Amino acid sequence: MPKNNIINLLEAVNSPIIAFRKKELFFANESANVVLQSFPTKYFHTFFEELELSEITFPFVTKKYWNDKKGNIVELELTISKYEIDETYFLVAFKQNATADPQHISLEKSDLVRKKLGLFEVFINQIKEGVFVFDSEGKLVYKNAAAEKLVKVSDSDLKKTAIWEIFRYFQNSINWKETLQKVDKKKDFRFTEKIKGKYLLIEFQKRNFEGDDYYLLICNDITEKFKDKITIEEKDSQIDFFQKHFPVAMFQFHVLKNKVHYFHYVSDSFYELFGYNILTHYKSWLTRLNIHPEDVSSFLETTQQSILYNEKFKFTGRMILKDNSIKWFEANAIPVFQNNKIVFNGIIWDISQQKIADFEIKKLREFNDSVLFNIPADIAVFDKNHNYLFINPNGIADPELRNWMIGKNDFDYCIKKGIDDTMAVRREEYFQEAKRTGKQVEWVDEVVKENRTYYILRRFYPFYVEGELAYMIGYGIDISDIKNLQSILSKTEKQNNLIMQSSMDGIVIIDENCTISFWNTKAEKIFGWTLNEVIGKNLPNLILSEENGCFEINDFFKKIELSGQANTTLDLIAVDRNNKTFPIELTMISVDDLDYKFKYFVFIRDISNRKEKELQIQQQNEILKRQNTELEQFNYIASHDLQEPLLTIIGYSDLLMEEFSNDLNEEGKLFLNFIHNSANRMRFLISGLLEYNRINKNSEIQSLDLNKTLADVLEDLSVNLKESDAKVYYNKLPVIDCYPIFIRLLFQNLISNALKFRKENTAAQVYIMVEEKEDCWQFGVKDNGIGIEEKYFNQIFQIFRRLHTAEEYSGFGIGLAHCKKIVDIHNGAIWIESQVNEGATFFFTISKNLKNDN
Repeated sequence: MPKNNIINLLEAVNSPIIAFRKKELFFANESANVVLQSFPTKYFHTFFEELELSEITFPFVTKKYWNDKKGNIVELELTISKYEIDETYFLVAFKQNATADPQHISLEKSDLVRKKLGLFEVFINQIKEGVFVFDSEGKLVYKNAAAEKLVKVSDSDLKKTAIWEIFRYFQNSINWKETLQKVDKKKDFRFTEKIKGKYLLIEFQKRNFEGDDYYLLICNDITEKFKDKITIEEKDSQIDFFQKHFPVAMFQFHVLKNKVHYFHYVSDSFYELFGYNILTHYKSWLTRLNIHPEDVSSFLETTQQSILYNEKFKFTGRMILKDNSIKWFEANAIPVFQNNKIVFNGIIWDISQQKIADFEIKKLREFNDSVLFNIPADIAVFDKNHNYLFINPNGIADPELRNWMIGKNDFDYCIKKGIDDTMAVRREEYFQEAKRTGKQVEWVDEVVKENRTYYILRRFYPFYVEGELAYMIGYGIDISDIKNLQSILSKTEKQNNLIMQSSMDGIVIIDENCTISFWNTKAEKIFGWTLNEVIGKNLPNLILSEENGCFEINDFFKKIELSGQANTTLDLIAVDRNNKTFPIELTMISVDDLDYKFKYFVFIRDISNRKEKELQIQQQNEILKRQNTELEQFNYIASHDLQEPLLTIIGYSDLLMEEFSNDLNEEGKLFLNFIHNSANRMRFLISGLLEYNRINKNSEIQSLDLNKTLADVLEDLSVNLKESDAKVYYNKLPVIDCYPIFIRLLFQNLISNALKFRKENTAAQVYIMVEEKEDCWQFGVKDNGIGIEEKYFNQIFQIFRRLHTAEEYSGFGIGLAHCKKIVDIHNGAIWIESQVNEGATFFFTISKNLKNDN
């Protein structure tokens, strides 16, 4: 019968009825609840628990009696029925008869005593002490609810149970009689006894009731007190042992209401730990404690926090000893209130060695993390239930998803991504295989992305601690290229070996003693020795030439460790089995193997071709240097030696014009004028070439305030600006690192250029702009002049390149070439944006990362 149907059925019954299920009260209808206001539910529980339900024929009718609060004996008629459908239910229907007349009820005296005691039963059943009542024969006549929990005795067995069957103190009937004789002189006494794992303090009292003697045994549970006594003794012993065998000191710190606080007690072991004593009852205790200056503020803050909020004190810091050495310590204390003061009981111990060990562990962890995060493979660590404990970025690049995966498994990943769980099922099978066999399991995942197939070599490696599986290491590396090569070479060659053997570099694995344990095919080709010939041999003794000088492999290991890098690379001279020497590039990577022995992967590359090319480049650089030197000599000759005959031509032509002008006809004068102008033009061209060659990085890079520089340039151009009625506009300019002389020339040339190529009858306007970039400054010089056609944008920066005749615009085509070379030595770029008759804007950049090269 469903639960709700039974409840509905019972609620429909008008007479009082209670339902039990498995001897536990299940439901009482409204009529029963009215009656139960006079009769405690516990009464029915006790009655029902005493029934032997397996021996009763249902329905079962019985009568029970109860003393009401007025002392009247109330008769209850109980009818018990049994229902079995889904579960077994017992229904107890009861009715209260009229108050029974004690004269008509046959009761023994002991029963009468129990009934009269019932006047106090409500009270007695509320107390926590167990109460037993025995007659002079030692037979049990009454027990309260607490006593019932100690000894299970039914009401029908009361007179059958003797006191010595419950309490071993009385042993037997003879001992009981002897005890009664003693009690006549002393009405009560106490003794202890253990019943059902509880320690009881029992008060024995003699009482007379209606002419008969009865004996009360009141049982007080002292189990916790007894255990506390044992525990305190054990803890005292443990504390004594702790102080004698461990580096700790005990202390007691008192905090009074007047804010005075001091050490009340400090154990002698404090001196053994820190070399000095802390005075007790000393208010200036802080000056004696010698806390490190950098830790004092946090120590005081923690102390005040604990005192203010009455919370546990815990602090870790440093202490300066008398010899000025430093020790790390940790202190813990728990506050308790005692006589209007707070007492902190605590311990303090030396954790210097622990700090050193923690530092070493941290260093090793950082080293391992560096390897795990930088190794070109995806690494994962799992617990024994296949949940993720660690994933490196190569496994999952997204840090948010990577953190989400911790504590989850591949099935959770598939659900989150909304993909088929075939991958998760397969990995679970491999995981369980590695867990079952205790051996490494490897397989290859085939993944298709963007119409390309990738092959990922994966491994599960079980890691055991003291014979028990602690972690499972997962490893995956993209072997797509190797897999494709493997299919060409051999389908049966092992995948793991192919990774090493198909490398373009020689790969060697050595231990901390440089003993070779692996030697791939490329290494065989480089050095000529086979794998069987080199296994177990010392790597540097085998392959390194004496030309390396005093090179020691141990120094190499130290260099790796001190560099803080995952790998270190050196160029060395090697020797092959034919004693032929050649240059190699050797890269060594240290890894932490599973048996905690450091191993090293050594990658070796024959760099003979690279060295030859470097030599060729060096030789070409030498040739270029010589050519540049020759070019500089040529420029010097062109700019200095050639000026001398030009000056002679100009000088004599001037002399002819002055002294013999009247002797020449007009045609002669014209020819002489041509000679004079051409010589001057040649002189200016040579001077421009000289200036062009002088633009280089030989001067010092300095900080330059462009606002002052531009003001000086405008001062120099003041005559031209006035003649052109020109205006130059600019906002505040930055301070930059540059070659100051050339930057000034750059601005002067660009502004002069804007003034020269202005429109007729139009006042020139020049705008200077600047914008800061990440690695450079970008400037712009904008004008409102005649502009330039786009096809000439690149030509105008060539030296001596002119777009106009000398009659149209003066000049020699040198200024913009100078500008480009100045920008070049500042590691920048220069370009133009322009349209004809709409002006031009010259942009250029100056690098922020210039270095002095001279």
